[in-house]
Amino acid sequence: MGTTVAGTPVDRLAVAIRMRLGPGTRWRLRTYPARNAVELIPDMPPTGDVVLAAITEDSLRDAVVSYARERAAELHAPLRLVHVWTGHCRQIGGLRLLPELPAHADLMLAAAARDGLTPVERAAAERQILHDEDPGTALRVLADHAGLLVVGAAADPVGSTTGALIGHTVCPLALVGYRPTGGVIGPS
Repeated sequence: MGTTVAGTPVDRLAVAIRMRLGPGTRWRLRTYPARNAVELIPDMPPTGDVVLAAITEDSLRDAVVSYARERAAELHAPLRLVHVWTGHCRQIGGLRLLPELPAHADLMLAAAARDGLTPVERAAAERQILHDEDPGTALRVLADHAGLLVVGAAADPVGSTTGALIGHTVCPLALVGYRPTGGVIGPS
């Protein structure tokens, strides 16, 4: 017999994060049910002020951009869209795709900015592509000088990248899922 966690998607995300952190953690969790997000807040204040939005090709890209732009506005912080390019082949379902190229990563960031930011926000936003075999390690290092790191939380919120980040970043970490309404709130 399996165990089922009741509640909203953000409640289930918070439970998964707490289980990953374990008892006696120094991290506080702050939930944002309307945004379907959970932020992990460390004891120490962040060392930077930029809000980083970790962009991937998954279906959570729009939710990550939306949440990051909202939090950057609230924090009066610059927004930077980042992608970790591994150079590895990707696999979707059973189909193995060609390795991603740096140009694809740049196009992905440009599309995320175009689709999720207003023209004024696009002009102010930064874009950064990192090359690293391990996205979790690359994002942890980048987060050392950030005010907030925003990543997508898939159906299994503790995948390899999020697992490498939960409890291991210097700045607050936000894990964002799908919007409860089923849509993503875009720029106005």
